[in-house]
Amino acid sequence: MKKKTTAKAALCKHLLEGKILNIKNCFTLIGLTNCPREIGRMVERAFNVTVDRTEVVGTSRYGQHCKWVDYSFNKKIQNQDNLKKMKDYVKKNT
Repeated sequence: MKKKTTAKAALCKHLLEGKILNIKNCFTLIGLTNCPREIGRMVERAFNVTVDRTEVVGTSRYGQHCKWVDYSFNKKIQNQDNLKKMKDYVKKNT
């Protein structure tokens, strides 16, 4: 039987690959409905790393002003031991 990927491993994998996550694509890619909470809980506190947050301002398809946050990961400024733990977790759970 094929092993299934956990949501935590999928979240870590996307961030380690340099992808940008936000509330919308986190739900469609991973299935997590509260990206900000899960990044803090499953990534930052679990592995003692920091995820970058960039506030984006835009306009909806109907012309309304809106804001959202993009989450990304800068591997260069992280503790390498913590990154290794993250990578090992992803390898073990995918």
